[in-house]
Amino acid sequence: MSEPPSPPANESRPTALVVGLRSAAWINPEGEVEILGFDEAKKRLRHAPPPLLCHGAATRRRLKAGYFPALDVLELFAFVHPARFCVPTPRGLSAALGLAIPETAEDEAAALYAITGALLRDLANADPLHLGRELHAVAWAMAQASWPWGGSVLKAIGGGEAPHSRNLLHGLRVWHRLPEWEEQAPKPAPGHQPVDEADTRARLDDLLGDGAEHRPQQADYAAAAAAAFDPCDEAGEPRVVLAEAGTGVGKTLGYIAPASLWSEVNDGAVWISTYTRNLQRQLDGELDRLYPDPGEKLRRVVVRKGR
Repeated sequence: MSEPPSPPANESRPTALVVGLRSAAWINPEGEVEILGFDEAKKRLRHAPPPLLCHGAATRRRLKAGYFPALDVLELFAFVHPARFCVPTPRGLSAALGLAIPETAEDEAAALYAITGALLRDLANADPLHLGRELHAVAWAMAQASWPWGGSVLKAIGGGEAPHSRNLLHGLRVWHRLPEWEEQAPKPAPGHQPVDEADTRARLDDLLGDGAEHRPQQADYAAAAAAAFDPCDEAGEPRVVLAEAGTGVGKTLGYIAPASLWSEVNDGAVWISTYTRNLQRQLDGELDRLYPDPGEKLRRVVVRKGR
């Protein structure tokens, strides 16, 4: 597999810009990193070539700046990996691409170059048969429409000659390549089987693994939470358990244990609502114990944000 074509020797790399809450990290073409105030960043943008950034709309909103041309790595990610989820930040893109996670604003600005290189390599190393003529046609059409990434994308896929206008239009008609889809019957309602306390304690042991610290309070907490999954006596009156435990007991796994059991036994989904993002991240991490295979976790666990 070939690497993406290198830029001409006289072509300098673009500047990189990451805007935080109170300042901006700026990397010039020589690789020098600076922390700038918003006014200075906007002043430089008036005279600099289009910078590398992530999430142009959010960047302009934080700077309180009008439109300025930019090389948005989020756009490139959407082109290379359409319909694939990522958190729209340099950290999120780095995680999605398996790159080192940047820790500071300066690291995030430097990561934009690594993200760009990884995405262009993905294009250059893709199976030509998988890419098909449509991608070539779409890339040409977007380049002709002055998409900032157009030239780089065409280099990565070996642009060649411009496609015939008829092929160009065909490449843009993506709906012609969608698979046939038929309406399916709705999924039946989940079952109403209860969760046994003994099974809950056994599931908790499985989640903790061998060598884990024995915490009777955690097991008692999980067993108590299992009662919330008992069948209702009357419609509209679900079982409710109000449980409290001290810090360090292990409450997260305490309710994941009965919830995961109920989901498996009854073929249903369980919603776990949190108040903070920190707890949401903690839950997501603990679910690695339940689904150690990343592919299976991706199919079974959904993180939803909102109010």
